[in-house]
Amino acid sequence: MRERDTHSHAPLDWARTVLRRETAGRTLDVGCGSGTFLLRGAVGLDPDLAALEQARTRSGRLVRADAHTLPFRDASFDTVYANRMLNDAGRIDDVLAEISRVLRPRGRLLVFTGARAGEGDRLDRTSGEVRLRRHFEAVRAEIHPTDERAAVFVAERPRAAG
Repeated sequence: MRERDTHSHAPLDWARTVLRRETAGRTLDVGCGSGTFLLRGAVGLDPDLAALEQARTRSGRLVRADAHTLPFRDASFDTVYANRMLNDAGRIDDVLAEISRVLRPRGRLLVFTGARAGEGDRLDRTSGEVRLRRHFEAVRAEIHPTDERAAVFVAERPRAAG
C-alpha cells in the first residue's frame, strides 16, 4: 500500500495499517479484548473471559491474565501490542515494565491510542513519548492526519530493568 493511502482511512483502519507495517516476528497482543487488532496466530492476552471467547475466531493462542504480571518468560516476543488498553489498566509504568521484560532486546511495542489528554496516570498523544521513553531506547509517533487524538507509538529496544 502506498504511504498516502495509510492516511485516508478512519482511525481504526489507519491504525491497523500502521500496526501491520510495524509488526515483525512473534507477537503478543496485551489487552486484546475481543480481537480487534489480534493477528491470526498471535498470542492474545486479556483478563475478560467473554472477550477472549470472541477473540478465539482470530487466534487459538489466548491467555487469561492481567497485564501487570505477564505469564511469559523474559525476551519471549519480537512485537507487543498495547492498543487502547493502558489507560484502563492503570499503573501504566508497571504494565510497560512487564512488556519490556517479555520483549526481546531489539523488540518493539506498538501502542494505538485515541485518548484525549487528561490528568493522572494516562498515556495519550501528548504524554506518550515521554512515558514510553522511560522504558524504551527509541520512540516515535505516527499521528492520524485528520483525528488529532489518534496516534500509534512505536517504542523500540526495551531498556534493561534496573
